Amino acid sequence: MTLEKVAAFPFLDDSIGDLAPFCQMVLVLVMCFAAAPASHAADAGQPIPVTPRAESVLTFDFPEMLVGVAEYDEGPTGTTVFYFPDAVKAAVDVRGGSPGTVNAAALMNGWDRKMMELVVFSGGSWYGLSATTGAANALKHLEAERSNPNFIAGAVGAIIYDVGGRRMTRITPDDRLGRVALENARPGQFPLGPHGAGRFAMQGVYFTEPLSASNSHRWPHSGQGGAFTQVGPTKIGVFTVVNSVGAIVDRNGRVVRCARNDPDRDCPSIREMLEVRVHDASEAPAGGPTTNTTLTLVVTNQKLPIAHLERLAKQVHGSMSRAIQPFATQHDGDVLYAVSTDQVDNPDLTPHDLAMIASELAWDAVLTSVPELPEQPVPLDVPLPPAELADFVGDFEFTDFARVAIREKDGVLVAWYGGIDQIYFDQPEHALLAADGDRFIIDLPARDVIRFERTGGEVSSLTLNPGPWAISARRVPIDADSRQQNQDTHDSVSQIGEKREPGPVYP
Repeated sequence: MTLEKVAAFPFLDDSIGDLAPFCQMVLVLVMCFAAAPASHAADAGQPIPVTPRAESVLTFDFPEMLVGVAEYDEGPTGTTVFYFPDAVKAAVDVRGGSPGTVNAAALMNGWDRKMMELVVFSGGSWYGLSATTGAANALKHLEAERSNPNFIAGAVGAIIYDVGGRRMTRITPDDRLGRVALENARPGQFPLGPHGAGRFAMQGVYFTEPLSASNSHRWPHSGQGGAFTQVGPTKIGVFTVVNSVGAIVDRNGRVVRCARNDPDRDCPSIREMLEVRVHDASEAPAGGPTTNTTLTLVVTNQKLPIAHLERLAKQVHGSMSRAIQPFATQHDGDVLYAVSTDQVDNPDLTPHDLAMIASELAWDAVLTSVPELPEQPVPLDVPLPPAELADFVGDFEFTDFARVAIREKDGVLVAWYGGIDQIYFDQPEHALLAADGDRFIIDLPARDVIRFERTGGEVSSLTLNPGPWAISARRVPIDADSRQQNQDTHDSVSQIGEKREPGPVYP
């Protein structure tokens, strides 16, 4: 099943060929002027929804569920929609100190009937909740086209916090992104890693505090993961977005990823990391939405009374404390939805055994959320001559609230950052190590990458960390006093890591 998309100009059909040339010209002009505002909006910084092409995809046989993802590269951020055309029975288990949900309370009243069509996960913190209503509104219009104008879409949603220090932009999922994600919904495929709601998910910040650019290399990326199995006629799937305080742990008790840009780092056991962390504890600041969450959906086609579905949600959610440690802390907002299409009886699989299998799938799903990392550039053996370095000198603006000045100093490029909190720069000046292809490496433990882009041979923009987590900055006119201005901005804004002691050292 697919969703039909409405054409931008439905009044144009094959009959246009029969129009007089003058009428054709008028229609072309109308189309051009109608398209112009969208182009202007894009130029003005309005994000454009994109459908990602994932390199790693979970395929599964569950035609009663359609999955759609949509993203804003300008964030980057995204939304994942699970669509059940024939509705599902649903339950919820909410843990952690600061959840962000839509309609979760509707599932706490024990209604033993199929009443939900949509489960929506999004980035964007509480702002991203609007993607849930966007998907619901899109379904409302779709049902109206099917001559069902009184249809009320049953939709539940939840969000992760993917803003703050990890990216300078404040673009978040919205009504439009939820609609596009629903339009993209297809059966049998779930993108793994940095896609959909997991586009800029991260995990394990508990072992990075106090957070600064100097130690943020220990804060790894994560994403969305999934796992699926079938036992007789019973189908079971688990889908998760991991943005946790805790670290992802394998079945041998070792931390899976403990460095942001180094996939080959040999990580210690979770026991070793917890021992170091407890002996050198620091408390995260209180107030406002917390910055971590794990979102999970358990899906089955087995008939379950609502009491058993609620117990399934609790049991599977509790089991995830093995895969993510620590889990469901006061700084998390963990949410698990459990749904059933209520299609098949299976007397050979008790609800207790089903929950045990789903719990193992949940661990598998968490492990598949760990993404592949882009290949890191290697610094050049020979420094670039000053004439070539001069091409990159300029001011580059991420947003109105974040700018970096690139200057040449003593035969190397240096970066001066000024603006809102982030994890990539925390000193007044950072050396950039030249690599191939107009790429440079920030000389900090994280080894973040800056790639310059050219238009007509001239450097016009830069990208911080090209790949799934790219953050772009456009070149702006250079100011003779920009170095001092950036320093003033740096001094006037509370920077992550400023006047803080180094964090604990892990094995």
